[in-house]
Amino acid sequence: MDLGKIVRGGPSQYLCSEDAICHLDELTVPFASVHIITGKKSFTAFQTVYQKEIKWPVHHYDGTSSHEDMDRLTREIGQADLIIAIGGGRVLDTAKGVNHRLRAQYICIPTVLGTCSAYTPLAIIYNQKHEHVGRDHFQETAYAVLVDLSLLIDSPKDYYIAGIGDTLAKWYEAEAIQKDESQQNDPFVSLGLSAALQTKKLLLQYSEEAVTSMERHQISPAFRIVSDVIVGISGTVGSFARDYGRASGAHAIHNAMSKIQGMSRYQHGIKVAYGLLVLLATLGQHAEVRKLLPFYRRIGLIDALEQFRLKNVNEAKQILAKECVETEIGFRFVFKTFDEAFILNALNQVEALANESSDATLTPQSRS
Repeated sequence: MDLGKIVRGGPSQYLCSEDAICHLDELTVPFASVHIITGKKSFTAFQTVYQKEIKWPVHHYDGTSSHEDMDRLTREIGQADLIIAIGGGRVLDTAKGVNHRLRAQYICIPTVLGTCSAYTPLAIIYNQKHEHVGRDHFQETAYAVLVDLSLLIDSPKDYYIAGIGDTLAKWYEAEAIQKDESQQNDPFVSLGLSAALQTKKLLLQYSEEAVTSMERHQISPAFRIVSDVIVGISGTVGSFARDYGRASGAHAIHNAMSKIQGMSRYQHGIKVAYGLLVLLATLGQHAEVRKLLPFYRRIGLIDALEQFRLKNVNEAKQILAKECVETEIGFRFVFKTFDEAFILNALNQVEALANESSDATLTPQSRS
């Protein structure tokens, strides 16, 4: 059974509140063997809010979200009824892979809001070199997701901005995927696409205020809304629309970037947000790129390849074009045929539009 083609619900329980972690102990009561999978920084952040003695074994992932590390942790744990996953997207994806191998249940506690990983029953897979290799779908969905706002308001802002970028791409990527008449009339596809459109509207409306709230370490309604959008609402897009609500061209650029040295230092959503601009350029939607560029700059997203700290921008463009044609499937959901020159042209268009937009914001005095 292809899990990417069937309608799947989200977590059994989803809680977003200022004290969500307070419910962890009661959620673990039915389980005899409980293990934690986390990262060092993630676990430290969790402990600042949990503030109790940890009564379960703690296991640390190696930072990769790879099959090799999932296998290692599975051997290390041996047997479990429940896995508590604490961390960012790669930690949570690793824990989901381990949970699947152990045939257990799992709880996700995100410590940063960079992706919708806490909500979705799939994992993005990398190798030991941090190169993207694919995705795994799992039969198991989360037993619970705890989005603790008192923890997340003090999390790194750059992850939150990246989460906004990753989620903003949902609507554009899903809308771009080719669909025949039966798929367009599928009520679940329509539901998923409606959720995607809602994520776009809410992010454009509330993101700036949410980022400001984070800078002030104040939990505002806007911060709560954007947090729910990044984790929960965006997670429903693929759940209902399936292959027609999945990642496409923007994520293809992200994945291809993993083959460029030094790109692993940038958060997932930062690269996806740049990829979104490239996707729009391939679709000829230059006006939409121009509309998004001021939003990108106000909240801190990267809008040009030259803003990534690269040794050779032209070489990076060649790598991206080659990978998007030869190894990445994202653009194949959008276009029946395309070549490296097509991707290169889009990359150059984005750079030109970004430069044009930058020039337009300069005063006559600053141009001279």
